[in-house]
Amino acid sequence: MPHVSIRHWPRTFTDAEKSDLVAELTETITRGFGCEPGAVSIAVEAVEPSRWTDRVQVPELEERAHLLWKQPNYSQPIPSEGTR
Repeated sequence: MPHVSIRHWPRTFTDAEKSDLVAELTETITRGFGCEPGAVSIAVEAVEPSRWTDRVQVPELEERAHLLWKQPNYSQPIPSEGTR
C-alpha cells in the first residue's frame, strides 16, 4: 500500500524519463501517505486512443467519478504526438 495505476495514450519513455517519473511519484506518495518508498507500487499502461472511451473514460472516469480527486478537462485540445 499504496498502489498507483496510470493509464495514458501510447508514447515512448526513455529510461531517464521513467526513472524521473517513478522517483517523483514515489516521493509525493510517501509524503502524502506517510509510508516508506518500499510500500509504493506504480503501474503504467498505454491505452490506444481508439480504446480510451471503453477502457478508461467510461469505467474509470464516469462510473467511478465519486473517487476522482481531480477531474480531467477534455475540452482542452489534446496535444499532438510531437508535443507530448
